[in-house]
Amino acid sequence: MRGVSLEEISAATRISTRFLEALESDQWDQLPGGVFNRGFIRSVARFLGLDEDSLVAEYALETKNRTGAGMVPDPPLEVRRNWGPAIVAFGLLAAIVAGSWFIYTHYGAQIAARLHKSRSAPAASTTASPASSDVASARAPDATPTAPAAKHQAPPPATSARAALELKIEAGKPADLKVVADGRTVYDGHVEPGNVMRFDARDSLEISTSESSALLLELNGQTAAPIGLPGQPGSIKLTQKDLKSAAGGSH
Repeated sequence: MRGVSLEEISAATRISTRFLEALESDQWDQLPGGVFNRGFIRSVARFLGLDEDSLVAEYALETKNRTGAGMVPDPPLEVRRNWGPAIVAFGLLAAIVAGSWFIYTHYGAQIAARLHKSRSAPAASTTASPASSDVASARAPDATPTAPAAKHQAPPPATSARAALELKIEAGKPADLKVVADGRTVYDGHVEPGNVMRFDARDSLEISTSESSALLLELNGQTAAPIGLPGQPGSIKLTQKDLKSAAGGSH
């Protein structure tokens, strides 16, 4: 209806025409499955100026209770409770209570005796006579000179910042994930369905996983191509060149 070819959409969204044709004809078994299907729908809708949430809802209604070949049902989001901070706080509270009880039982009498002794000291010892006040004022040291004000330091000159790589990873299935940003490993562990992670880099990002169809990648808001075949491990390297090509396609 808008006169936009599949090649133009593929160039802008970086989704292959084979997957775009499957989206048009509702051939869900031809898509990678999992979170990729929703990511493809959102990218195409965003490029065409359509309502992303409405199209994703229609897709969910259409594919409800249907699992075709090569298609993975969207997993339910699980909210995991992290009991670690609560356990640590409880342990600290128990330690404070135990320490207070130990001090009270072993040193309570000594502390009470010292407080009583300090309160019963003569009041005259706390007041100074006029003569002693005069002597104290006579012996008062001269006021120290005020330190010179610090010199104003000009802010460092602004440097020309290069376009940063902003990567968003959404997990649709359990998988092992490793992310290397600018040659430094920033994550190496396991992800669960519903996990969303973000990474930044200046020059390059390398992503490797044990399950290619478990991850949906977005580079600076653009959906990246699948890492590999469903059910297979895969890896991909994203650089400034990929960012420039993605930005050029969106226009």
